[in-house]
Amino acid sequence: EERYQEAAPADVLGFGKLNAIVDTMIGLVVFALVVFLIGAVVAARRVAKVPTIRLVSTKQPPELSIGTGLTWHLFLSHIWSTGQDAVGNIKSELQLLVPGLKIFLDVDDLEDIGALEEYIQRSQVVLSFLSQGYFRSKNCLREIRSSLEQSKPIVLVQEADPDKGGGTLQALRGECPDDLQQDIFERGWTHTVWMRIAEFQRVSLKTIAEAQRDTEPAAVLSPPTPRPQLR
Repeated sequence: EERYQEAAPADVLGFGKLNAIVDTMIGLVVFALVVFLIGAVVAARRVAKVPTIRLVSTKQPPELSIGTGLTWHLFLSHIWSTGQDAVGNIKSELQLLVPGLKIFLDVDDLEDIGALEEYIQRSQVVLSFLSQGYFRSKNCLREIRSSLEQSKPIVLVQEADPDKGGGTLQALRGECPDDLQQDIFERGWTHTVWMRIAEFQRVSLKTIAEAQRDTEPAAVLSPPTPRPQLR
C-alpha cells in the first residue's frame, strides 16, 4: 500500500494522464453507438425491401377480414421435432408479407393443450405442416381431425429437406391413418412444398397467403376479387 501512496491515480492505472481514461471511455461509447446505428440501418433497409402482397387492381395491400367469432386467420399445425423451426419462419415471413394477418402458433398462443379443438374452431384456415412424425403425433391428429370435422379449409405444406424431416408426399402419406388419407390427400386442398431456399420459400408463402385470402368471408360471399400478387 505504501508504494502507491505517492503515486498519481492515472499512473497506477497505467495511463500517463487521467484525461486518457476519459478519452478512451468516450471512444468506446462512440464506437458502440456507431455499431448499433449501422445495425439499425441494415435492419431497417431489410424490412423496407421485404415485398408485400398487393392487389393487381389497386396496387394496395388487401383488406383482411375474418369470420364472426374467429380469432386467427391461420392456425399452424405441426410436430415440434421436425416442424417447429419452419413454422416459426412461416409465421414471421407471412406477417411481413401480409401485415395484420393473425396467426396461431403454439409457442405464442397455446394456453391449454386440452383446448386444441377450440383453437381450431376459432381459426379461419388450418395449415398442416407435413413432416416426418406429423401423423404419429397424438395432438397433430387431434388438430387435423378437428379441422375436418369442423369443415375448416386446409393448406398442406410439405417439408422437402430429408435432414429436416422431409420426404416425398407418398412417404408422408404412408404415415397417415387410413381413415384420413382420402380427406387429406384427395380433396384438392392447396398444397405447396417448403424448401430451404429463400426464393422458393417466397413462392410457398404467396401460395399460403392466396389460399387464406380465398377463404375470407368477403371472398366467399362476394363476386370474385383480383388475385393478390407479390411486388
